[in-house]
Amino acid sequence: TTARWAGGLLFGRRGGTSATSATSRAPSKRPSPPQQHQQRRTSATNAGAPPLKIFQSDWAHEQLPDKHRFPMEKYRLVREELLQDASLRGKIAFQRAPLVARESLELVHCATYVDRVFSGQLTPKENRAIGFPWTAESVTRYRASAGGTLAALHSVFAGLPVAGHAAGGTHHAFRDRGEGFCVFNDIGVASVTAMADYGAAAVPILVIDLDVHQGNGTADIFQGNDKVFTFSIHGANNYPFKTRRRSDLDLDVPDGTTDEEYLSLLEEHLPQLFAEVKPKLVFYQAGVDGLKEDSFGRLALTRSGL
Repeated sequence: TTARWAGGLLFGRRGGTSATSATSRAPSKRPSPPQQHQQRRTSATNAGAPPLKIFQSDWAHEQLPDKHRFPMEKYRLVREELLQDASLRGKIAFQRAPLVARESLELVHCATYVDRVFSGQLTPKENRAIGFPWTAESVTRYRASAGGTLAALHSVFAGLPVAGHAAGGTHHAFRDRGEGFCVFNDIGVASVTAMADYGAAAVPILVIDLDVHQGNGTADIFQGNDKVFTFSIHGANNYPFKTRRRSDLDLDVPDGTTDEEYLSLLEEHLPQLFAEVKPKLVFYQAGVDGLKEDSFGRLALTRSGL
């Protein structure tokens, strides 16, 4: 939908017939990925679509200890780089992410877990599993991270075809615990909210998770839920190792997977998923840690491939 995207999440409502046919129809001669990229960009520009609304939650900054391995500044840097990109002027519009309400979190997460996060009662072991020390500022950031995703959802149902969040994607959070730098599962909260608030207009829901790590928390939350289909492509030899859960469709890719190999998987499976699931709402987790330069990703994707 957008020609350039630096990370985070995109959400869109899809009309059943036109979206499915457009996704599944194969051209007589398939263009190379860069050509496909340019064709989509030209099509989106010519359509005269409104600016892509992107919620940002880097205002809720959390100061981490020195030498902490999580690059907290990335959220601000993504926003600043996108704003400085002359090719995107008039095509994107940033908006401050609101704080998610406790009641919204409790649609997915155990009330006792939410209360313990808010009040700083997690054990040292639980905080180590999450990867962050607890502070009052961290709670604000966790709430903004989920709140931006929820606001993007409501923007879509207010009439926008697509909306985004330049953060979030906390797919390792389970109902009763967090891990892997994830505390509250924003896709889980937004999906359950969509079903509660918008009913049949929101389902089925398709979650497309292209982060290099398997979306174990999201898969666990929607295990056995026939209204939400979870699809994850991830590194076979990457985190999570002991807490993986089964998505509705998991595709493990080996170390060193290239653009051509990765894109061929998408071209094979996405049309099938849209044809079979017929989603009315799509959550796209746009991970960028599959880049060859990523210290932990283990894949070999290029910026052009992403």
